[in-house]
Amino acid sequence: MKKTPFLTVLYTLTISVSCFAQKSFTLKQNLPIGKKYDFNMLSDQIITQQIGDKKILLNQNIGTDYTFSIKNGDNLEKDIEVIYNRIFMKSSAGGNVMQMDSDDQDTTKQNPFSGLKGAFFTMTMTSDGSVKSINGLDQMLNSIADKMTKDTALVNSIKTQLAKQFNSEAMKQTMESSLKIYPEKPVKIGDSWTVDTKMQMTMPIETITKYTLKEVKDGIAYLNINGSLISKGAFETMGNKMETDLTGTNNGDAELDVKTGLILDSHLRIEMSGTMQSMGQKINFDLQGINKIKGKAIN
Repeated sequence: MKKTPFLTVLYTLTISVSCFAQKSFTLKQNLPIGKKYDFNMLSDQIITQQIGDKKILLNQNIGTDYTFSIKNGDNLEKDIEVIYNRIFMKSSAGGNVMQMDSDDQDTTKQNPFSGLKGAFFTMTMTSDGSVKSINGLDQMLNSIADKMTKDTALVNSIKTQLAKQFNSEAMKQTMESSLKIYPEKPVKIGDSWTVDTKMQMTMPIETITKYTLKEVKDGIAYLNINGSLISKGAFETMGNKMETDLTGTNNGDAELDVKTGLILDSHLRIEMSGTMQSMGQKINFDLQGINKIKGKAIN
């Protein structure tokens, strides 16, 4: 039987829609060599701790601005120079406020962040966002300490303190916790994948995050994020040994440039609660937070 023009057009449209729905997208870190990108990472947190009848409310605002300069590499991994443009922290509890900012270069103030402005290291990042290696941290810490003081003994003391936070494993975990979000294989609309990352800047935290590809439009992939947080283990802060038993969630969304894998925008709501033990005391702990990432090409 001869098809009418209307049925032929309808049949063609049906095939086109079906083919698009089944299209696979490769999402990976593929930042081009020679390009530079700015990343802004911001974390706002409200932390409530209760010890017996005493309740402590802590507000924290922590931000880091980086420039990523893509030096060399191939489709599997890239060597990236990571430059600190700014790092800042504001913490307030019980009317007491502590604030540090690398943009504040007043040498009369005690500011551990002042030497970080312009500091840099290099990392090798694979296509799935894993960090294969970190290099140049020792030189970076020397430069930071030298900017802060000319006292040799004090320089070594500053380096020792900084190395607790700025060491290879800590930096690897920091970068992966924000940037390791890509699937191992091409995905279609509606597909999900899971990424497991660990971080221990102060307390140990394991994040198991499920990403779902919601939509691809005008070269941008839109992701839904739904994950769980676990903190169980010992750590030390300000000379106190602590034990955590916390669980939580991280939910939100992200936008990726399909061609380069650049994280254009990410917004996560973090919730975590449970108990801590310190010096025989039980601490009820609750955290509510927002983590944001924005990335953009600058050349």
